[in-house]
Amino acid sequence: MEAKTIGKFITALRKANGMTQKDLAEKLNVSDKTISRWERDEGAPDLSMIPVIAEIFDVTCDELLRGERKSPAEREAARETTAEPQDSVEAFTTSPREEFSAKSEKQLKRLLKVTTSQFKNRTYIALGLSVLGIIVALICNLAFLKATLGGLLGMIFYAASIICQFIFHNRAALSVDDSGIDEESLAKFKRDTIRLTEKSIGFTVACLGFTSPLMLVDAYLGLSAGSLFLWGMIGASLFLLIYGIVLYFFHASLVRNGSYPLDEQKLIKFHHNHKLLGRCAIVLALLIFITYNVQQWAAYPYRLQKGTVYNDYESFVTYMEQDIQRTYQFIGNDFTGNDMYVTEQIPNSTVYYDEFGNETSADEALHRTLLDKNGNVVCEFIQRNGDVSTYDYTPGDGTALPITVYTYEDWHTAKMLSKNIKLLFFPVYLLEVIAVIIFYRKKSMK
Repeated sequence: MEAKTIGKFITALRKANGMTQKDLAEKLNVSDKTISRWERDEGAPDLSMIPVIAEIFDVTCDELLRGERKSPAEREAARETTAEPQDSVEAFTTSPREEFSAKSEKQLKRLLKVTTSQFKNRTYIALGLSVLGIIVALICNLAFLKATLGGLLGMIFYAASIICQFIFHNRAALSVDDSGIDEESLAKFKRDTIRLTEKSIGFTVACLGFTSPLMLVDAYLGLSAGSLFLWGMIGASLFLLIYGIVLYFFHASLVRNGSYPLDEQKLIKFHHNHKLLGRCAIVLALLIFITYNVQQWAAYPYRLQKGTVYNDYESFVTYMEQDIQRTYQFIGNDFTGNDMYVTEQIPNSTVYYDEFGNETSADEALHRTLLDKNGNVVCEFIQRNGDVSTYDYTPGDGTALPITVYTYEDWHTAKMLSKNIKLLFFPVYLLEVIAVIIFYRKKSMK
């Protein structure tokens, strides 16, 4: 006759309930190899796990330890034995069934605590992948000047981090599903895991935003440490802003479909804070929009140019007709918006053509006229001065004076001043964000 063992009984119960070894392992927070060893009788469950296993399969601890179910007669006798005596000291003692329930509840709480701890530890793995991604991106950019390669490798790590986080969250949710944990504890567990998942993904999104500028520069040029920090912070802020908007609508969806369980008081608090958050976001967007437009006006380079003012045509024409080679030539700009110049003398080897496409002389091509408001020519000259970027005047009645002349050096100075003004506005944006956050904290329901 085949011996009755716990292992064989667990195998029979598991198959009768249509569960795989992996399914049972997830419910007990052990590996499927551990379940396999139990069923082969190469090991036995810890005594603290007996009540949980019994609860899962709806058997008693005694039946599980015996390796078989009790007969109906034995069950009836057990019920009579565990019935509360009315007129004896035993009325004040705890029945075996009550003791089992207490042990079960304690074990379920332990299961919840272990699952929460495991989920937090696994979340560190996802965060580690994100940190690895940003390190790889920085090394590729700063050490090897491979900006695009660094950005792509970073994105691979970020994608792996997000995928792992979703897997860890689903695994934690399945571990406690249908485990008999009370609704309040289960609801708190779901809220905590969702919040931790959102924070983990938010960190990954910030890393992605920080390294995203690497995808917008020359693949073999890279960004300097200062430029990467500046544009990386801007990128991280923009990505987090988008992520926050997504979460705003995602939270509302979770509450509607019951995936984010809240009691009545917490539900009232959620709706109040959710509406308040929406209003604060609109106010912040308006503040940033207004500040941005003020910044653009204050930092407009053409308005910041100083130039040289001429109040007579003779001195103006004399300056414009000087045969000066350009010594401060604009050749482009880097990713941070800084103009790049060549400051050595650059010979003028330009070939000029007329409106019909025929080659013409420099004097004919560089001939300029100034008109008054009636369209009459008030000044003629040949613009040989290569250092002049542009000139400006307001046509009057029979005059074009005063005339302001701007050189390439004036333009470069104005651009640098414009950049500095823009940098001064970043603390303003930060203060606006902080002010809105403080307002939200004060007005939100605690």
